[in-house]
Amino acid sequence: MAKMKDIISEAVKESASKSPKPKRKKVYTLTGTKQRVAASALKVLGALNALNRVLGTITSHARRAMFSSVIPEWLRDVVQGGREPNSFTVTTEDAKALIVPMKKYAIIDEDRASKIMDLKEKYDVDIDIEEIKHFEFNPKLVHDIPEEKMDSLIDELKKVLLKSENVPAATKKDIRSGRTSIIEEHTEYRYGEDVLGNLPKLSQGDPKKAEAIINAVQPVFSIRSFELENKEVDVEEALDLIKESLSEMPEAES
Repeated sequence: MAKMKDIISEAVKESASKSPKPKRKKVYTLTGTKQRVAASALKVLGALNALNRVLGTITSHARRAMFSSVIPEWLRDVVQGGREPNSFTVTTEDAKALIVPMKKYAIIDEDRASKIMDLKEKYDVDIDIEEIKHFEFNPKLVHDIPEEKMDSLIDELKKVLLKSENVPAATKKDIRSGRTSIIEEHTEYRYGEDVLGNLPKLSQGDPKKAEAIINAVQPVFSIRSFELENKEVDVEEALDLIKESLSEMPEAES
């Protein structure tokens, strides 16, 4: 099948382009009778590692190619057709798969938060993001204190830390200068409401807005119950194409 070959070949090229060239380092060569088994095992591990990397890229590329066609139609049904944003089936002439929206989303880092904020400006889409702060005792302070003095320090925590005789002078100096904080703050973000469950409301019934929301929040879609009508032919063809594509990959420089 030409289309399957195109998907695999393009994905392999993508995998090769992302592979960094290794730097020259000191190497240790496995030689001698006793090292033959280890040397063979190393070859197997290397081959499996290369295959896993390529298969991972092929899988990712194939998912994107499939979802780019299916998701827009599914979104129209969700925001305009009244269907729930739950599992749906995708079929072709010789394959079938169940797609399950997991209602799990990509981590909201600064870059993603910026994309979500852009939705308000570009599409008038307002997604509520809650900021959650966590505070914890600076582990560096604990690390700098000798174990035999830890119990004594715990008893002194109610006192001013800088007056503690168990805290090293260097650590106190760092605290005074601001280089070492006593309490560390960590911030994470989460959605105020489930995005998929509220997609019709958030998108205002507009499929284009819904697609922009999905691209911004990146929900997880799981592929389950995958079936092929002609398993032997399709699997053998895929393996042959992967083998062919692997042979065409550029060799890493030594």
